[in-house]
Amino acid sequence: MRVLKKLLIFSGVAATLPALWYTLIAGQAAPTRPFADVFTPHEEFQFDPPKPGSYTLNRFKTVPDGHVLDVNGQRHSLAALTKGKINLVSFVYLMCGDENGCPIAMSTLFEIHDASQKLPGLREDVQLITISFDPARDTVEAINSFAYPLQIDANADQKLKWHVLTSADLTDLQPILDGFGQVIDRSNDQEVINHLLRMYLVDREGIVRNVYGLGTIDPRLLITDVETLLLEESRS
Repeated sequence: MRVLKKLLIFSGVAATLPALWYTLIAGQAAPTRPFADVFTPHEEFQFDPPKPGSYTLNRFKTVPDGHVLDVNGQRHSLAALTKGKINLVSFVYLMCGDENGCPIAMSTLFEIHDASQKLPGLREDVQLITISFDPARDTVEAINSFAYPLQIDANADQKLKWHVLTSADLTDLQPILDGFGQVIDRSNDQEVINHLLRMYLVDREGIVRNVYGLGTIDPRLLITDVETLLLEESRS
């Protein structure tokens, strides 16, 4: 099982692979190598992602709206943040110690974030979003500290934008959790929040197009779905 290796320290690995990005609007030809080739396969995923664009992603439901807070304490509409870009959304809490939970989600997002530097231009179309479901402890100050490496990364403008979000309280949070279908359980140990690991792919129109759980949160699969959405847009 992978562990969260990059929670506070970013790798300084240079972008050594050739650029794979293509510009849809300019009408340039798609690369011969898929986006997923920028990742090294992990042993726990005993499959290869399908060819980008060889399948159709269903439209499940519209992303719920709700109020969230960013690392500066500014209040935003979640629907407004997701509109206009392809989003990879995950619900986490910073004190999660379940190796089959938040650490997997965060490790995957860090991996995608770092690898996006090898896909020039992807930042224009795709972003990452994490939303805490523990607003009492994941305050604005806490998520600001967590996001500090993202903020000081010298190559941040070459990587995907990452919105690290919390909420003012459970009243603001619950409609968002309900709308996504993210189930959490606070009934036993108040220090531990039981939850199902989930990550969501949301398109530019705010529609959930795929849901990933334990065993499918493979960065190669996620980025292949992103590439498939981009190809879908280019054909419409």
